[in-house]
Amino acid sequence: MAKQNNDAQALDYCMNMIDSKWKPIILYHINKGTNRFNKLFAEIEGINRQMLSKQLKSLERSGILDRTLYGEIPPRVEYTLTPLGKSLLPVVKAMTGWGQKQIAATVTIPEVKEVLEVKEVPEIQELPKVKETPEVPQNQQLPLF
Repeated sequence: MAKQNNDAQALDYCMNMIDSKWKPIILYHINKGTNRFNKLFAEIEGINRQMLSKQLKSLERSGILDRTLYGEIPPRVEYTLTPLGKSLLPVVKAMTGWGQKQIAATVTIPEVKEVLEVKEVPEIQELPKVKETPEVPQNQQLPLF
């Protein structure tokens, strides 16, 4: 019983470290070399600036990321993985591999084309011919209004 309790605690600890859907994605991109805020924002589809900022601050507080502020104008901030953050990479890679296998195994359902019943169209009767406009002699002027 004690072993199960320790395993559950270990899993709980790990999940608390990466407690959102964004943190593993951020770690993945920072590990690829993307370490500036605007570049991360551009590469992570679906995240807004406020959420990215919140997640980066949380990762920094947890000791997973280091934030380096350079005294330049405009200010430059870069994020790097700490040794603790690098130790989480096998978890992120395992999640990525699992997702790739699931996507590859997904069976695509062929598109079903609906067969419509064709009904007979009644014959269209010819419209009565419209009388042509009378010809106006060339030397006669027509009223403007």
